[in-house]
Amino acid sequence: MKINGLLRQRGSLNFKLILSVLIMTGPLLGMLIYNNFYAIDVVREQVADSYKNMLTLYMNQIDSGLYDVDAYLNSMLSGIDLVSLDQAESDADYYSSKVYLFNKLSKDIPLYDSLSSFFVYADKRQELMDVNKTQNLTFEEKDHIQEYVSDLIRSGSIPGNSTQRWHYARIGQNDYFIDIVRSGSVYLGGLVRTDQVLAPLQSLQIGEGGSVLLANDEGEPITDTELVDENEIRLHQSEGDYYLTGSDRKYLIVDSASVRGNFKLVAVIPDHHILDRLPYLQGIIWFITASSLLFIPMGLYSIRQAILVPLYRVLISMKKVRSGDWSVRVDMQKGGSEEFRILGESFNSMMTEIETLRVNVYEEQLNKQKEELQRLQLQVNPHFFLNSLNIVYNLAKVKNYELTMKLTRSLVHYFRYMFRSNTTFVPLKDELEHTRNYLGIQALRFPEKLKWSIEAPDYLTDTPIPPLVIQSFVENSIKHAVTMDRLVHISVRIDFLDEDSETWVRISIKDTGSGFGKEVLRELQAGRSVENERGEHTGIWNVHRRLNLLYGDSVSIRFANDSESGGATVFIIIPINPLMEVKQ
Repeated sequence: MKINGLLRQRGSLNFKLILSVLIMTGPLLGMLIYNNFYAIDVVREQVADSYKNMLTLYMNQIDSGLYDVDAYLNSMLSGIDLVSLDQAESDADYYSSKVYLFNKLSKDIPLYDSLSSFFVYADKRQELMDVNKTQNLTFEEKDHIQEYVSDLIRSGSIPGNSTQRWHYARIGQNDYFIDIVRSGSVYLGGLVRTDQVLAPLQSLQIGEGGSVLLANDEGEPITDTELVDENEIRLHQSEGDYYLTGSDRKYLIVDSASVRGNFKLVAVIPDHHILDRLPYLQGIIWFITASSLLFIPMGLYSIRQAILVPLYRVLISMKKVRSGDWSVRVDMQKGGSEEFRILGESFNSMMTEIETLRVNVYEEQLNKQKEELQRLQLQVNPHFFLNSLNIVYNLAKVKNYELTMKLTRSLVHYFRYMFRSNTTFVPLKDELEHTRNYLGIQALRFPEKLKWSIEAPDYLTDTPIPPLVIQSFVENSIKHAVTMDRLVHISVRIDFLDEDSETWVRISIKDTGSGFGKEVLRELQAGRSVENERGEHTGIWNVHRRLNLLYGDSVSIRFANDSESGGATVFIIIPINPLMEVKQ
């Protein structure tokens, strides 16, 4: 009864699925798939074997040419030409040996078809001589070659001698393979242009959109990088003789590695080109496909409309939700399955409620964070304010008008900076100037007991940082380190850090006081808040909280006691973000 009831519900998913399966002809579809894939795999394997043998033949020729150059370089090592150049003491002997060697290399270079140029580098005289096969090289290209070879030899990063002596190098706008040998302080080497290596392969019929290119052992293309990048072709070391890769269009990849260098020849063959060259096989495939068109389309269309299209809409919507688009809704068209219609309506209703809830929660979090940042930034130490007024009073009482004006001006700058409540970030130079004003005021309060220094490179002065960060830690040092018993030195240093492709500003604040107490230091290193005897949070907690609100986990604060002076040391590492808003 249940089955008959479901069959009568023509709009149900079960009915449409059963109807679609009945319409399809299983054996014919299986034969079509089997014939297609089996025949195409056989053809691909045959084509891959053919190109493999061809690439191996060409690679053997290339390796043979490189081997001849290697043999020539080795023979030069055992000769007296390089030794004479190395042991030449006078300029006359040196230039005589140099001219003789230049003539010999110029005479021998035409014997090696693949070789572009020889070069000789005398380390004692820091001089490089090159011998080029062609005179068509531009001065710019010659300069690039000489600069690259000289830097390579001076850096001492010449690859060690092995079977694979030829290594890839990008010099100027051209690609080369380079081999270098050494005799004493004289270096002899050869350069081979990659386009000369590939020149004999240009006549190969790879197919439109295909190519024969060079790649290194790690699968990175040396030539035709645009073809590889645009089609997302992966050039890796496969276990078999060939493999398919590519994004929109598929390519058959066949390669042959060199035994003389860390590179390989790679044939990138369009997959459609393989089938286009086999009309007989294509005829069989089209015949089977045409026969199946009598039965399969009806079933496929029914399944697509009943299952695949609604399911695809749901999957697309869920992917958008996963990527963060909470405004997406599923559009279920009329005439679809009842089950998918109910699923779509439920999904849309749920997303509406979730989006409303997220907006409310997000706005509440933003408002709370903004209020907390403003509250933390506007906190002013009343003791400092009263002490500063007391100093002004005493200076006025003794009629020290010059210091009174100086202190008053510093206080004006200080409190004007303090009340910048609408500023989230300020230039580093403003924060340092504010800290100097503060230290100048405190120096009047503690005459002969406080010395200070601030060091910062000029190229960092426009870096945006939160206000009152440095001054708060300096204020903490004065509060706990400066007394009337001894002289205390407070130093502030700004450094630039470049690590893991990211840039940072490191702020170091040190004093020569008695340092952090063990219990306080332990709490600070653990990232916990420290309170004074009246239960009040310290200025350190204020800065720590503001930095966490602005930077999250990307900020780092480290506390320690200096091993030499025993004073407190604070290191703050803040990421540099030039897009942060700085209000003047």
